[in-house]
Amino acid sequence: MTFPMSNYSYRHFRFDSEYLYNHLLELRKEESPADLVERFRYLFLDGQDYPDPEVLGALHRIISSPWAEQEFALILNRCCYILINYWWLHPELRQATVELVNLFNPPHAVAKSSPLTRRLRELIRQFNQTEQYAELQDRARIVDKVPDAASEPKNEPIRNLIPRYPYLYPYCVLNWDSSEMGQQAVRQMQEARERQFEQDLNLYMTYMLRKSSSQESEVKNPTLLSPKQVETAVRKFVGKAEGPHTYRDLARQFVAYSKEAPSYRDVKREMYDYLTASILHSEKPDYGKHHFNRWLAEQLETTLPQSDHLRPSNSLLVQTCGQLLDFLVASPTRPNHHVVFVDLNNILGSTFTIGLLLKIVLLCREVKSNLEVVKAHLARRFAVMLKHYETRVRGEIEWLVECLENLMVAFSVHFGRADFSWVNLF
Repeated sequence: MTFPMSNYSYRHFRFDSEYLYNHLLELRKEESPADLVERFRYLFLDGQDYPDPEVLGALHRIISSPWAEQEFALILNRCCYILINYWWLHPELRQATVELVNLFNPPHAVAKSSPLTRRLRELIRQFNQTEQYAELQDRARIVDKVPDAASEPKNEPIRNLIPRYPYLYPYCVLNWDSSEMGQQAVRQMQEARERQFEQDLNLYMTYMLRKSSSQESEVKNPTLLSPKQVETAVRKFVGKAEGPHTYRDLARQFVAYSKEAPSYRDVKREMYDYLTASILHSEKPDYGKHHFNRWLAEQLETTLPQSDHLRPSNSLLVQTCGQLLDFLVASPTRPNHHVVFVDLNNILGSTFTIGLLLKIVLLCREVKSNLEVVKAHLARRFAVMLKHYETRVRGEIEWLVECLENLMVAFSVHFGRADFSWVNLF
């Protein structure tokens, strides 16, 4: 079927795009996911025999237009999210995400070919190479049950590990979907996965610390850390971190001091002592003397220098914590800072490194909104780092995987609903 295109303008193109969106918006509440996936196949893969000729006509005009090359991927992407976000808000429907995303790769063979179907097939092939489709694949992987640690091969790209880390979801699967429903759907999935991990971790620690009983049946490790690493991380994050003090004790002491400090400059000096004390209590107390302490002092000195004379405030504290996280969890595109983070992991280990970051986050615990801002900021920093290394396999970059796992443990222990205070009684 052909359509007259001589008077087809960009306004018509946008109208046809909206016609597709509204068509799917109406159908998603009326038809089952299986029927909708089948409709998608007829419309976007076959490009023919669609039950609604007006909708098929709109698609044909879109792909025949001069704007298809640049905008078809965006249109198709939005059509996918119109269905996926609705399904994600209904847990019993989420699995259809996998079937929908898998429609496009490998492309479906079309029995009857025409210039329009060949054009559509070429545009689908291009779509399969886009970041939009890669992010849709991430969504599909998240819907699938997070695999057991034992079944995670070390030769898989670390991008495939995104489902393991719910705190990354808003920054890894919402880049091409800014809709309010999309954000709500991802937030619901994030919260559900975080609760599940907290329960699994609590159950695993119970098993690990009480498994001398012959009645205990085996409980699987919910992390990619070794059993010893998991136990060390939980004990460190929940128990005595420096001498007799927990991370929460240390943060409370710092916040109490900062409220009475004469100036913001004094707060930054205390911040230096607060963070370098972690190294003094580490297995390598001389580490800071080589480079790290001098580097940290320089970063603090250049942080908001125009405010040095001001009285301390919550706002200044949150900004300082954010900038410190920027320096410490720097993108690999900033090698002078990124090398500091890599060195911390290689020399003092990922549990120590995440503990150092946790000390910064906990400074904002008093005001919930501030805490959420700083937690989100840290998660975003790790999302940027994962994006940079996304094609590297786990076996090549184990330090980053261990950081992501330790951060998952730290967030669960400190900000989740499960109680881990009992762990250090054993």
